[in-house]
Amino acid sequence: MRFAVCYKRSREESARRVKRVLEGEGEVVYFKASDESQKISNVDIIVVVGGDGTVIRCAKASDEGIPLVGIKAGRLGFLSSYTLDDMEEFVEDLKTWAFIRDERWFLSIKSEIGEFLALNDVVLQKDLEGRMLEIEVIISGGSPLWFFADGIIVSSPTGSTAYNLSAGGPVVHPACGTLQLTPLLPHFLFNRGIVVPASSGVNVILDDYANMLVDGKIMGKAKKVRVERSSKSITIFRSSNSDFFKVLKTRIGYGRRLI
Repeated sequence: MRFAVCYKRSREESARRVKRVLEGEGEVVYFKASDESQKISNVDIIVVVGGDGTVIRCAKASDEGIPLVGIKAGRLGFLSSYTLDDMEEFVEDLKTWAFIRDERWFLSIKSEIGEFLALNDVVLQKDLEGRMLEIEVIISGGSPLWFFADGIIVSSPTGSTAYNLSAGGPVVHPACGTLQLTPLLPHFLFNRGIVVPASSGVNVILDDYANMLVDGKIMGKAKKVRVERSSKSITIFRSSNSDFFKVLKTRIGYGRRLI
């Protein structure tokens, strides 16, 4: 079996520990930090050591069809179901291929500064010292919606537990085919987020240029953006005893019994 090990640069020591384990099960043909941005191909599985940001960078660098598994070495790790202490369990699942297949799709983002893919979200946000934005949102050619806010987040179900969650948006199960639109610090209290079908095309038009962030990375300033579901997806392997609601309870305490 041919492995790629992709890791957060500050977690190289942990990644070398994972590499030594994998060398007992096959050949590690790729071993690089995620910020080196080299294409990952011709491997059977990508093992990512780090947090969710590392998983996203490695997913974007990989050829489509290569499954990915996360070894949590970050703060939250929604996209990773194993930890460094679970390596024995991981190897057993690897030998029998007894993984849960978790399909995650990307967002397609088109703007006047280029086209991008996002696994989590695209954010349009005012400058720190700038005025609030007047934001027009048109969903599937319907009647325009208007927001007066510091910005807006358009997220996939994967991204619902990222910036969207911090901004008060809903948690969405990853199997749902939806987009979440969440205004940032809206001026009017009734301007809450909305969940729409992923088949919708979402057009966002601003009254001024704003910072556009794709999966947390600033791409430049944009005024008009179209967001829709991409045909590109990534398969994430999870532990056979993992489930989404268990992750919510253990990582952020959602739904945890207090007594």
